[in-house]
Amino acid sequence: MNLTGIQVAAVLVIVVGGSVGAASVVDLGGGEPLTVDGSEVVKSSAGDAAFEVRATLNNTGATNATRSLELVVEDESGSALTVDERSATLAAGEVRVLTLSAPRDAVTAGRYNYTLSEGGEALATGTVSLDRPTFTVSAAGADPVVRGETGTVTATVRNGGDFRGLRTVDLSIDRNDDGAFDDGETVATRSPLLDAGSDASLRFSVATDGLEPGRYAYRVETEESAREGTLVVERPATVRIANSTLTSDAVRGDRFNGSVTLANLGDVPGTETVRLDGPSEAFDWNRTVTLGGNETTTYEFDAATANLTRGNYSVAVTTANDSASTTLRVREGFLKVDRLDGPGSADVDDDIRFSARVTNIGDAAANETVEHRIDLDGDDDPETVTANSTVDLAPGERTTVEFAIAADDRDRFSDRDLLGTHVHGVYTGDANATDVVVIREYRSGGGGSSASPSADDEPETVSKDAITQEKYGLDYDEVSGETQSQVDEIHERQPFAGDLVITEVLTREEIARQEFGLDVKRNDKFDFTAIDVETQQEIEAEFDAQFESDDGDRIDSWDELAQAQFGSEYEALDESQQESIREQYRAQFDS
Repeated sequence: MNLTGIQVAAVLVIVVGGSVGAASVVDLGGGEPLTVDGSEVVKSSAGDAAFEVRATLNNTGATNATRSLELVVEDESGSALTVDERSATLAAGEVRVLTLSAPRDAVTAGRYNYTLSEGGEALATGTVSLDRPTFTVSAAGADPVVRGETGTVTATVRNGGDFRGLRTVDLSIDRNDDGAFDDGETVATRSPLLDAGSDASLRFSVATDGLEPGRYAYRVETEESAREGTLVVERPATVRIANSTLTSDAVRGDRFNGSVTLANLGDVPGTETVRLDGPSEAFDWNRTVTLGGNETTTYEFDAATANLTRGNYSVAVTTANDSASTTLRVREGFLKVDRLDGPGSADVDDDIRFSARVTNIGDAAANETVEHRIDLDGDDDPETVTANSTVDLAPGERTTVEFAIAADDRDRFSDRDLLGTHVHGVYTGDANATDVVVIREYRSGGGGSSASPSADDEPETVSKDAITQEKYGLDYDEVSGETQSQVDEIHERQPFAGDLVITEVLTREEIARQEFGLDVKRNDKFDFTAIDVETQQEIEAEFDAQFESDDGDRIDSWDELAQAQFGSEYEALDESQQESIREQYRAQFDS
């Protein structure tokens, strides 16, 4: 620390340590007794004085006394300097407080001994410590901000030191919510210049484009102090359709009914217009609503269908950013199909006959064409019309329709088109009923359909040719290599469970397509491992359930393999063991 020139100041703010008790009576000359009844040191929080010494002088004599006092400070290195001198004239019996000060530019931060003396004689002594500029954060706050807008964090910083100073104040945001304020999370900095004891109000701007809505801890920090708080980033006003009910099926003349629930998914108010769009002016409807943050409201509406003919119409409720729609089916009659009858398997050289019952369960007469369709492209959705029949039914009436795929009708269907397992059905404009038929062609010398039962009534073993003929209408050597592999496994896993017959036993590919609705096309290469593992395991379990024997049974799940190899559930294994189980499980399907 350094001692510099002398200045005089007399601004007093707060009293700190360093007070001295009453001094001894000192004869200041001329026979006039002058006593120092007490002294105290006072730090100044403003002005040019670093500190002041206040001495209470008491003239106990009978005449005026005029004398000069001086304030001497000594730093920690022993260097002494007179920093102030004052003359005082006290009348007889007068008591006065005399103040001497140490200017800020005469001292630096540190500890000082001071002496109040008269003509070199000490009247009072003490010590005082002067602090360097020390910035403390006394307050911090942040108002909620909508994501995408600029947020503001405010803070009050005070210089608690004894000297003017410039310090850096940082704002950090815990973006990753890890409970720590990393170096890269400082988002704003301010550098105020503050006099000793003065305050500054700071504002920090926070860009929120990169922040998801939520609560973020922030810290306003100086070298000596920090204060934390929470910045709330709110969701912007976003009005969405939370729920809707729209009539999707109506008899002509009935009212179309609907409702829509709007929800503001944001945290601040927002205004939105919702509209109903439909096939006629009767559907023209709209409402404009202002919703508070997280508020919902529901509207109901209806429309006439008398001016709509039978058919399908698109109806939707929409906002600027959302929509909900349905297909409105307007009926005048409804033809239900049931009691579909036909062979489970048939010879391609025979007429294949089907029938079904058609009932008008609508409330108006129905005159429609009823179709029999069959799936020939392998997607299990019958698309090819084999025959049709026209029915005219009053409400509640029913009739039986009959169709046939004629053996001599090869202008439209070749044997190769028809051979195999097909989904077929009877369709009206309103409903349908479907079933499965296997169309086969037996050839002499084709390997036989079965082996003869043994004397002890062991289950019959079906040959590979019989399996392919029943399932695909082809001999074993006429199907693809992939299909042969699937047939091989069915053949090896015999006998079949329960009363299952060949056409009821499904390959994994057929289970995936028919039971789980997966997009597995017939004649495409079937990649079992491309299916998610959970579904694989469900398909495998259904496949295994078709057979009495476990011979050739694949592992159904990771847990089964983990128990067999490690005696533990899969989730309890370490990462290396789990990877080993997964590799072994996948290997089953690579062969």
